Amino acid sequence: MIFLLVIIGFILQFQWMDRMKESGATDTVSPVFAEKLSHWMMLKKGLDPNMLSTDAQQAEKIACGNCMGGGTLLTPQGEREICPFCQGVGFRMVRRFDPADRICPFCLGMGRAVNPDTGEVETCLRCDGRGLIVSHLALPDDTPDAE
Repeated sequence: MIFLLVIIGFILQFQWMDRMKESGATDTVSPVFAEKLSHWMMLKKGLDPNMLSTDAQQAEKIACGNCMGGGTLLTPQGEREICPFCQGVGFRMVRRFDPADRICPFCLGMGRAVNPDTGEVETCLRCDGRGLIVSHLALPDDTPDAE
């Protein structure tokens, strides 16, 4: 029964894709829906989508410093292996949601770094894999004034 439902689903999806091709549709997702979805996702993250400037929302491409953007490394035996920092991509896209977001100095924006305890490449402990940290450049001065 489940197999039959899966086959029917594939057939219906194929027919829908044919109708979209015939109508010349290039964007099958409504821009209104996409905007509402991004608005909802930002609210779930605790961000106010109306307060963000366009500069803070731009995605930034950061090249992997370990493999120099190639995605692979040469082993001592001369074989190619996938870079453990970028996982073979060669770069990382980060999006700044807050003007105070800065590139993580520990992982250099890649979200993965060598764990000092184990020596293995893992999710960055400083930024939790985000690649960005919030910079508090203007912290309030808690020291009492000397008289």
